[in-house]
Amino acid sequence: MVNVAGRSRGCATCRKRRVKCDESLPECLRCLNMGLKCPGARTDAFFVHAVPDAPLRDSPAALTVVKLKHEPSPQIGAINLHLSQLPGIQPSPTGAFDQLFVSHFIDCFFGSVRPALPIPGGTSRIWLHELPDFLASSSPSPVQSSIRAASMLSYGTAVGDASIKTEACRWYMRALQSLRLLMGSSSPETSVCAAVMLTHFETLAGTSPRAWIKHIKGAASLLEAQGPERCQRGFLHQIFSHLRLQTFVASMAENELHPFASPEWTTIPFEIHPKLIFDKLVDILFAVQRCLSVASRLITSTADKAHQLQHKLDILIQDARLQMRQWQLEGLLYASAGGKQEHREMPASIDEAHLDASSDPHHFMLSYNDVPSAALVTLYDTANIIVLRLLFLVSTTAASYSSRIQHHVQSILSAHAMANAASSSVPGRSSIMMVQQLKTVALWSPSSDQRAVAVEILQGQTAQNRGFADISAPSHEYFADVAAHIPANYSVD
Repeated sequence: MVNVAGRSRGCATCRKRRVKCDESLPECLRCLNMGLKCPGARTDAFFVHAVPDAPLRDSPAALTVVKLKHEPSPQIGAINLHLSQLPGIQPSPTGAFDQLFVSHFIDCFFGSVRPALPIPGGTSRIWLHELPDFLASSSPSPVQSSIRAASMLSYGTAVGDASIKTEACRWYMRALQSLRLLMGSSSPETSVCAAVMLTHFETLAGTSPRAWIKHIKGAASLLEAQGPERCQRGFLHQIFSHLRLQTFVASMAENELHPFASPEWTTIPFEIHPKLIFDKLVDILFAVQRCLSVASRLITSTADKAHQLQHKLDILIQDARLQMRQWQLEGLLYASAGGKQEHREMPASIDEAHLDASSDPHHFMLSYNDVPSAALVTLYDTANIIVLRLLFLVSTTAASYSSRIQHHVQSILSAHAMANAASSSVPGRSSIMMVQQLKTVALWSPSSDQRAVAVEILQGQTAQNRGFADISAPSHEYFADVAAHIPANYSVD
């Protein structure tokens, strides 16, 4: 402690004589009147070294007062030697371990490489970079426990340390309890971040069935309550951009059309910061989801409503296909630029007649050379598979796309093989990135052989990763009723 109350600041002469000193500088009046040599009152600081767990009055070693003089003193060396013999207060290692776990979580989030398709006009700071600040905050909140839980589990899984993973589960339980208690009093930023980090914990841990969906829906609801305008800047914009894909996956697992697919949520949050190439891809996925929602109603509709729904579906399909073609051309431009983030003007629109200008299925394909770029490209493949299959509900020429669909399916299967072979700092993370694509193949591929391969892979995923076990298993998800309706009612050869 500094400047401990009760310690005299009088000069050494007065203290030795045990008389009151007026503490005048440079010499006290009492010493001047007595004709004594006066060193002056103390102007330096007192540092009290307290020995942990030692009673305050036990011994002189229990409380050592150190005087730091402004001028050199021969006693300093002896004092320092005395202090070195005392047990010091050791700093808690918690902060250092927090930094280790969070740094590992951030570094391994996208793997050892970045997507080959660059992000034009983007910022290098993303929501992950805010995690250390949230963790270091002096105000306790659920986000701190959530970050510890997810980052510790990620690290413990990577190094195979059961004790770290066990401690991560304890932090997870604390996070759940504090999130329930403090949801109303926490800031939206910390609450949303906590829910997202709990989602990442569950994708690895799988503590309960569909728990990851509950966390995603909770985070999305918090953002919905803030409104799209609040998601235009800062951390809420960053976390919204990240959460959109997770929200799409969760809503597909429940055969629902999510509010984030609405025009206001696909436009307003990006009025200040333009969409990145990843954001545009998620827009395509939500466009596909809008098609699926109408198709689901169409296959169960009465004859008088079928025509209206069919017309609406046709419009939505063409809109989705235009977005996909635009995204593919943009991807090709960035690839041809050698991965440089340079701005290039894209066509304002694409004539619908040009969508099928090439009969070569390869004309619509995109290549990849690493796991992150493969994850992006195969999401594009996923959108193509579903939309081209939905053409059977509105077009008499749908069967002509069978070969192209199978090329998109093969792209996904090849990407999975690459991800499975790639080394990862977190076992199974590369496989997690491919689950929704494989799910689409298992349900929507026109080839029974390709569907069987995807089902076999997903069954292996279920055994490997508990977090996504429910979505990995073949089921009624991903609008499976629509997928099954097409081969049962139309000639798909």
